[in-house]
Amino acid sequence: MINVSGPVIIKDNKVLLIKDKKDFFWKFPGGQAEPNETLEQTCIREVKEELGIDVSDLKHLLTITLQKDRNIKVKLIHYLANYSGNIKLGNDIDEWAWLDLDNLPTDCAPNIKQVVDEYKKLN
Repeated sequence: MINVSGPVIIKDNKVLLIKDKKDFFWKFPGGQAEPNETLEQTCIREVKEELGIDVSDLKHLLTITLQKDRNIKVKLIHYLANYSGNIKLGNDIDEWAWLDLDNLPTDCAPNIKQVVDEYKKLN
């Protein structure tokens, strides 16, 4: 099982998404937990590395488990979060955008719609 954690940052009915250099679709910032790191620490570290911002007030929003291949499962842990600071792209990130929750592009990772729908149910 691979644990991946990241923030879901929403402002003015828009969600902050990124595209990195290895994938060509929109996704949440975040990444794989390192040994002896909590999922919250992973979330905080990854967004700092990818976007140069700080996150706070982490609240678990949704966990999704995916079968990567026959032997590997990936658990995506999404935290609703507030942010502070100015966005500065990390080395592995190509672009970022605030995308409308009600009009997401078709080139989003599969988990984006599930997470946004869960957010809408709660708000």
